[in-house]
Amino acid sequence: MMNFDKPKFITFEGGEGSGKSTQSKMLYEFLLSKRIKAIHTREVGGTIEAEKIRHLLVYSELLPMSELLLVMAARYEHLSKVIIPSMLDGFWVICDRFIDSTACYQSGESGLTIEDIFELHDHLMNVSYEDEAKNTWSKAIMPDLTFFMDIPPEIGLERVATRGDANKFEAKNMAFHRNIYERFKSIAAMHTDRIVPINCVNKTVDEIHKVVIDKIFY
Repeated sequence: MMNFDKPKFITFEGGEGSGKSTQSKMLYEFLLSKRIKAIHTREVGGTIEAEKIRHLLVYSELLPMSELLLVMAARYEHLSKVIIPSMLDGFWVICDRFIDSTACYQSGESGLTIEDIFELHDHLMNVSYEDEAKNTWSKAIMPDLTFFMDIPPEIGLERVATRGDANKFEAKNMAFHRNIYERFKSIAAMHTDRIVPINCVNKTVDEIHKVVIDKIFY
């Protein structure tokens, strides 16, 4: 059970078709039903400017380092304009993807390791803000809790195929998606204090949602 003294920043991670978007929205709706102030957002995106960057990333062929720098630019906008202000106003922030996805998707081909991506996040996302007590802080915000939707890419991509209109990441070969999956598992093992893996194979949407709720509230 989490400490409820202040709003929480909770993220959902996983490969394509893992169900993270569905589960993040279900948690958001659950919080609202309990009269807990919350917002639901996503990465890459969350602001008008960051959504424009998202479209460029998803539908344009860019060099790997260019992709990484654009993701970081979008995140700085997102943190500065949405995530931090919302939490200072007492809202829980539920986010579909965050730093873990960046470490999975933008490491490797960019020439950077997973560890490099986290270090870059620490340096570049050092956002300054003022809290309710008028204290000024400057640090890289990390999620309080992250749920990793653990599902093999073979199953996730079957779900994606039923949606149609695949973006450039969804359309990549199985080797790419297998690498992403293994990176997610590696990150989950590195950050056991923050990341909760959920084995989503043979579980219904409601069963997965119950695991999420039980972890947070009970």
